[in-house]
Amino acid sequence: MILRYIAYLPINLFFVGLAYLLSPFLAGASVIFDSNPLPGRWQWFSTLDADLDGGIGQGVKGYKADLSGWRLWWQRTSWICRNPAHGWQSELLGMPAAGAVILEQQIGEQPKRQWYLMETANGVRFFCWKRDQPLIGGFYLKIWLGWVNRPYDGRNHHYSFQIGPKRRS
Repeated sequence: MILRYIAYLPINLFFVGLAYLLSPFLAGASVIFDSNPLPGRWQWFSTLDADLDGGIGQGVKGYKADLSGWRLWWQRTSWICRNPAHGWQSELLGMPAAGAVILEQQIGEQPKRQWYLMETANGVRFFCWKRDQPLIGGFYLKIWLGWVNRPYDGRNHHYSFQIGPKRRS
């Protein structure tokens, strides 16, 4: 389980880096060709559970409807960078959600932390570890490792390696 996670890390970092590099071009193509979501596997550089304007429907602060031109391009570039390679993490590196069960879970609040041990229908075990480590000035360090406990696309638990500062809302 841990070895599989470590083995997947280099390919995950490659696709995340590629998503960051391609984000301005993918967002530009979506605006120019009025294509939202992106066609086929190009959408794998963003999210599978939302189109490139997903921040609007999900109520993410700063995302606005009825944008066009450069502002729409920037918003879509930002969305790809906010969720880089989610599709690759789900479809290529993910664990199937169908028949998966939670074997163990531990949830705490101070600081916010979660641990899940899960198993696919075929008996393959995987884990999810989340923690919001408080920092100073209303910021915290958001850490997600393993495979996300909720299948956002409905099909797979996507691979997760996310460490970064966030502001409390």
